[in-house]
Amino acid sequence: MTQQKFPIAIYQKPTIIEGFFAIVLTLIIFVPFIYGINTKQPIFCFSMVLGLIGFKIFNTITKGKYLPLGIIQKDMQISFSENGIEFCNNQETTIHKWSNLEKIQINIYAYKGRLFSGSNRSSYNGFENSIHFIENGEKIKYRFYIENVNQFKALKEQFHKTILPLLNQYQNLKEESYLDAQLNFARNYNNLNNDTHYL
Repeated sequence: MTQQKFPIAIYQKPTIIEGFFAIVLTLIIFVPFIYGINTKQPIFCFSMVLGLIGFKIFNTITKGKYLPLGIIQKDMQISFSENGIEFCNNQETTIHKWSNLEKIQINIYAYKGRLFSGSNRSSYNGFENSIHFIENGEKIKYRFYIENVNQFKALKEQFHKTILPLLNQYQNLKEESYLDAQLNFARNYNNLNNDTHYL
């Protein structure tokens, strides 16, 4: 079976200037809009259109780094095996062996377009998945992107059949969040046949 590789997701931090313009654009959208609604003057509601145009220009200038496609780093990937976690950054590869890790916390529950539980509209972007752990005293967190249901299903199967039993043996899952990790990991796995969006 070919080892799956998942792009890393990194939320970009805005610069002071970018943060300032984002606040200004938000005010341009909502202040006149709310004023127009309260005073029943529809002309002020056009601020919504101007603001959206402003955000489009803002995303163009920032090269879309705050949009989903900008968050996904395709030149940085993570993969999982019975040996550990492999992180690739261009030509450099780092391997985190399961046996060397402490307080592992696993959250795998999303792929692109998956609907939120109980929702017919809102969906995940696919980069809400993460794994946290401590190695040699250093706290490390990887957030990663799952593109489709087939990748999602295969990864969860790999964890349940191969990796989780190994971590139970090492006893290095984070103790206070073990149940939470299991629930986040298994909440849809256990109801596979009832999750029509999953299949």
